[in-house]
Amino acid sequence: MIRPGEPFPEASTDFRLFVSYGETDAMGVVYYGNYAHWFERARGQFLRERGLSYAEVERRGVMLPVREMAVRYLAPARYDELVSVRAGISVWGRASVTFVYQVYGPPDCTRPLCLGSTQHACVDASGRPVAVPAWLKDICQQ
Repeated sequence: MIRPGEPFPEASTDFRLFVSYGETDAMGVVYYGNYAHWFERARGQFLRERGLSYAEVERRGVMLPVREMAVRYLAPARYDELVSVRAGISVWGRASVTFVYQVYGPPDCTRPLCLGSTQHACVDASGRPVAVPAWLKDICQQ
């Protein structure tokens, strides 16, 4: 995980959303499991901004299942707040890729709410590990 103020990967995205009522629990704060979904949505935007959807990555024969996820919650997000999920790639392995995330909330998406990371195995359609294709790495480093 990359803490606020530490260098974040240059190739990154800033996915923004308003917290929906259905994402909150009985205490009015975002249910912890929703952060994983936000991470996924930010990863998808990261790829789309580089001209490649996750569906296209799969059509090219590469699957990126989550192998490991780490999350550190710093402060709660609440219903109808604007939050920003920053995502970028921190590590390229031979057959894996690690995304890092920073979630910010009010005021003006400046207050750190959550830090996270997901490591993804690079596998073929049968689930066997494969080397990260050069085309994927090239696109993601833009």
